Amino acid sequence: MTDDVDHDRLRRLLGGPGLARLRQRLVRKILREGGGRLTISQASHLERAAVERLLGRPPRRGKSLSVDLQELSRALARAGVAKDLRHALEALDGPLVDTRAVRDAARQRWCELLDAYYPDTERLGVSDWLADLRRGGQLKRLAGSSEEQGARLLEQALSVLERLPAQGITLSTLAGECLGDAHALDIGQPVSALVRRALARYWRGGVALEHPDERSIWAHAGVLLGGDITSAVLTLRLPVQGIGGLDAALAHYARLAEPAWLTLRQLLRQPPAWDVEGRDVFVCENPAVLAEAAERLGAGCAPLVTTWGRPGAAVLTLLEQLEAAGAVLHYHGDFDWPGISIANTLLVRFAMQPWRMAAADLEAHAHLAGKPLEGRAQETAWDPELSGTLEARGRALHEEQLIETLLGDVRCTGR
Repeated sequence: MTDDVDHDRLRRLLGGPGLARLRQRLVRKILREGGGRLTISQASHLERAAVERLLGRPPRRGKSLSVDLQELSRALARAGVAKDLRHALEALDGPLVDTRAVRDAARQRWCELLDAYYPDTERLGVSDWLADLRRGGQLKRLAGSSEEQGARLLEQALSVLERLPAQGITLSTLAGECLGDAHALDIGQPVSALVRRALARYWRGGVALEHPDERSIWAHAGVLLGGDITSAVLTLRLPVQGIGGLDAALAHYARLAEPAWLTLRQLLRQPPAWDVEGRDVFVCENPAVLAEAAERLGAGCAPLVTTWGRPGAAVLTLLEQLEAAGAVLHYHGDFDWPGISIANTLLVRFAMQPWRMAAADLEAHAHLAGKPLEGRAQETAWDPELSGTLEARGRALHEEQLIETLLGDVRCTGR
């Protein structure tokens, strides 16, 4: 016998996989209640036989098993098998650990860690982001369950959010300034994941896209990925107040009634002084509408923007700027499921009015042919009847088929 335990006899009496559940229940009873009576309603024959043998009582019928832990301890001590039940269980399976208590304590420490940063997140307007990190456990996963690393990541993320919004700063420059590493905000970096989650959902209203792309997330905060000259938006006759730089170029294009491309780099580094307060600005999905407006209406066309399909970072950034400048935004897109999805995105993200996007508009053009609908049906919150009407039609109706109607709407009647 070693350390007051007869290991061979103990293994014969309580060891082995067949009695593992019994030992686990005994451990939980000791750790959570200190002892008392353990009852197992559906005990196995092996479990009942082991207890009866230890206590020296005759076999009983039935499935239930009830045993007093103090009585079991005394029986082990009398038999010279172990000092008491706790020592026996530790000899068989190692130190007794209440895993639930350990998890609860760890959870409490993480909550306290997050709570310590609440004042900072509230000041920056991202306290809901902190609550999301608590619910989803993202910070703990990114930190590899290390509370020290979790605190470090939170501090780094907050230092980046503190620096925003920027005005056309590159992502690598932002990372270098805030974190001392130009690549610290690259995809795959833990602090980048935290900051992007904040920007996409909680910072200044978030991007409000179902699956926002990387460029749109950072553009929302005025940050450029690389040069950002590939993300662009096509416009026609957007009025500006300024007289220099980009404003002068836009004013010139407006006078010529020529379409103008704006890159994300231009929008973030030289934000135009938009002269759109209280003014209607029309937004369409397809560039063909804008091209026809430029060709046929010229200087008689209202301000017009095209998303060119699903809106990218430049489109979203321009619409944010126009909305902030007081524009009254109107949106029209294709009557098909991808078009409805785009409309849902924009009408949720911006204070934007549907433009001829009702069930009545679709019914008014029921005589027009169209390609069979493809993709998953979408709800239309702005007009609950539209989704069912489109599904019943079974065919798409694209903007190019409504050119005459749409051009009639964007023909200037005022300034």
